[in-house]
Amino acid sequence: MSRRSESALAFGIGTLVGVLAGVAAAVLFSPKSGEEMRKDLKVAARKIVKENAPNIVYTNKINSAAFVRLQYTIESQFNKAIDAIKAGRMAAAKRREELESAYKY
Repeated sequence: MSRRSESALAFGIGTLVGVLAGVAAAVLFSPKSGEEMRKDLKVAARKIVKENAPNIVYTNKINSAAFVRLQYTIESQFNKAIDAIKAGRMAAAKRREELESAYKY
């Protein structure tokens, strides 16, 4: 992962954590009723999404690309492990065959 994509991912995660902390603080320390609080939270959430839409889209693209690379890496390593197991089984079978043929004489 490049430094730029790591920075964008860190920014996205930091933004999310900051939003959640702000919401928690607002709910805990608010003197408003539940209905008023829900209305204010909706307005604030829409404002945050509207202001950060480009960053959200960019972060989603980076995350999608990172997950695709991760999936490819996992599949590649899994296939290498399967190939190694098959090669080991074939080598063991060949060695067993050699030992059995040596004892027949």
